[in-house]
Amino acid sequence: MIPGQVILLVIFVINAAISLSVYFTNSKRSQNRLFLLFSSSLSVWVIFVFSIAYAKTELSAAIGIRGASIAGASIPVTFYIFCQAIAAPHLKLRQLFLKSRAMLLLSVIVAGMCCTSFFLQEVTLPNPTNQLRIPEADYGYGFFVFMAFFPLVIYRTIYVFYKTLRFSKGMPKAEMQFALIGMTSALPVALIIHVLAIISGSSQPQQYGPLCIIPMNLVIAYGIATRRILGIERIIRQAMAYALLAGSLGLVYFACWHAMNYLLSDVMKDPSMVAQITAIVVTLISQSPIQHHIRAATTKLIGTKSMDVSGTMKQAGEIFQSVYAVDTLSKHFSQLVQHALNAKSIRIISLEKNQSALNYSTESIAIDKAISTESALIQMAASSKDTICKDTLSRVRETELSIRVQKELNELGANMAVGIFSKSVLSGLLLAGPKKGGGFYDKTELDAIQILCNQFAVALENAQLYTEMQDSKIRNEIMLDQLVSGVIVASPDRTITLFNHEAQRITGIPDDAAIGKPIGILPRAIQMALETTLETKTGVRNMDATLYNPDTEEESANIRMGSAFLLGHDGKPMGALLVFTDITELKGLEEQVRRTDQLSSVGTLAAGMAHEIKNPLVTIKTFSQLLPKRYNDEDFRHDFSSLVAHEVSRIDGIVNELLSFSKPAKPHLIPMKLQDTIAQTLKLTHEQRALNHIDLTTKYNASNDEIFGDAKLLSQALINLKLNAIEAIGEGGNITIGTINCNYRFASPDSRERATTKKCIRLQITDTGKGIERDKLQKIFDPFFTSKSEGTGMGLSVAHGIISEHHGVIEVESEPGRGTTFYVYIPVLEEGIAK
Repeated sequence: MIPGQVILLVIFVINAAISLSVYFTNSKRSQNRLFLLFSSSLSVWVIFVFSIAYAKTELSAAIGIRGASIAGASIPVTFYIFCQAIAAPHLKLRQLFLKSRAMLLLSVIVAGMCCTSFFLQEVTLPNPTNQLRIPEADYGYGFFVFMAFFPLVIYRTIYVFYKTLRFSKGMPKAEMQFALIGMTSALPVALIIHVLAIISGSSQPQQYGPLCIIPMNLVIAYGIATRRILGIERIIRQAMAYALLAGSLGLVYFACWHAMNYLLSDVMKDPSMVAQITAIVVTLISQSPIQHHIRAATTKLIGTKSMDVSGTMKQAGEIFQSVYAVDTLSKHFSQLVQHALNAKSIRIISLEKNQSALNYSTESIAIDKAISTESALIQMAASSKDTICKDTLSRVRETELSIRVQKELNELGANMAVGIFSKSVLSGLLLAGPKKGGGFYDKTELDAIQILCNQFAVALENAQLYTEMQDSKIRNEIMLDQLVSGVIVASPDRTITLFNHEAQRITGIPDDAAIGKPIGILPRAIQMALETTLETKTGVRNMDATLYNPDTEEESANIRMGSAFLLGHDGKPMGALLVFTDITELKGLEEQVRRTDQLSSVGTLAAGMAHEIKNPLVTIKTFSQLLPKRYNDEDFRHDFSSLVAHEVSRIDGIVNELLSFSKPAKPHLIPMKLQDTIAQTLKLTHEQRALNHIDLTTKYNASNDEIFGDAKLLSQALINLKLNAIEAIGEGGNITIGTINCNYRFASPDSRERATTKKCIRLQITDTGKGIERDKLQKIFDPFFTSKSEGTGMGLSVAHGIISEHHGVIEVESEPGRGTTFYVYIPVLEEGIAK
């Protein structure tokens, strides 16, 4: 196959590939279908031109000429309809043909004329020695009609060009610009190809002419089928910049090469190699500054309406570097994007918990339309993770999803949607309305806005964290100031970093005199607690202390403290936290409650005490009645005096015990026998047990019952426990009281984690009552908690407090319907301690 045949075949194949690629991009789009028709006309024309050049007979040459003429007449008509489709993209294919029916009818008439002798009369094959091999045609008068047909169609096409470029906006205008450039570029490209063919010494330069079809179709195909296209101004500017750069570098190279040749000709025999190397080096060095100047010059010469990417990125960086709240960041970013894109509106919508919410809108009246997470727009943005543009969707193959997305964009009044992703999860959308000048969002803008939104997503996360931090700070400050407990935080270098309002009130130290100052200014008890926590790196719990007035040395407050050692997320020490509560009033109330409880216990014990007092009174009464009759009996008088003295002493002891029981007293711990106190309290509660027919079982198995204690306070606690057991049983039952010696692990008052095992006596009080429900077990020692219809709920609370003051522990086990057991653990005196 000779070169000319190869060239024509390559042109046909490439043209067919371009047209089919455009068609299958979106086969339902009118522009794509008509571009296929236009390209097919060109392909048919190429085939007939191919047949003319290599015709063997006059008949085949005539057929080739007539076919090429018919195809040539269809080219401007199909291009005209194609331009109509660009100008009116909403029209269907049938509507476009009806609109262009006059041109179609005229082209059919011209095509029919080409088949008659009126157009072509005779064809003569060339001389075999003629290298051009172009048949000679004898045309009739119809040829002039044929030639007149083209200006008419071209005029109508130019009118469509003018109307579209003048009045259309957005993508139709851009597509028409590319169509115009493609068509107008065919002639200079053909001229350049012809000149190059002649320069190269080709014997048949005319066979390269159809090559102009390829760049023409490529330009048009790019304009109507590429998913994202550059603006025409940007393409022209870049093409001019590259052309000027190539020309400038070529001039620099040749100038430097000739200069070096001239300068070194007298020094070197063959300076060409050195001249070439020097020219290459100078050209490479010159490339960057020349490129910069050419880019600046072309930008001024050919302005562009597209966004200034570098300037926008710089401004965005300044916004993102600043820490804003979410609303402020959304506002600044929206305004920047609106200015950069020249958009009518920008909206940022956040997606949270299956709902959408408008964060910010540049519109004065925002369209706050909710977007469901099931919407097609959300699905496409989440799956593609790419910019969604309405113009782009119309240029690709339609799917059910893309149709729904276009509908939703129309409802939202948006031309573009960009996903905002947080950790690869779609967390929001940026919606851009149409451009103010009616333009379209080109590839540069779509790519740039996607990058900006990716950066915005990171900044948005930081802003959300900042907002949460600020809200948390405000909440913490309000909470700290509203707390009824004092809070102090000290850094590892013993400096106060937090000092809330209650801490100021309790200590009497103002905030400005504490923050940033050493902990030495604090009351000694608080200072020592913080110092201990910082040194041992362990906290203390429920530690009571007394604060003193530094001037008068009088008690100013009683506090209960707890502390903790603070560590950061990296394990580094952050300091110590101390929380303390003013319990001055509570201490006073505890004394009052204890006194009230003692007095109420006296009333409860009245019946039993009455029995104890009545017995000696009966004896005294009996002897007093007999005294007048037997006064002279010396033995009687002796027995009477001793008996009366004994019984009066007995009554006096009982009364004194009642009086001492009702008096408020602080613990006075001395060595004592616990089992003796237990026995004494059993006598006081004997009558209550007898009235309720409750049996008592005692098991004193503790060999060592000597403790440091206050017998009166322990009596009060034990009476409360026994009366509680009697009330729990009601009528008929059994109470078991026993003691044993054991070891018990007592928690340290400074730290729950540090415990000490001590020898102790365990008192067990078990009743067969109704038991306590599991959800109430944790509350029975709470003040004023009671499950009975009557009572203050302070009995067990007071008992718990007394046992705690004796460094003991009280525990309870209970099961509804099976009774309750209280265990009291009190440390015993070690052997060798003086009694």
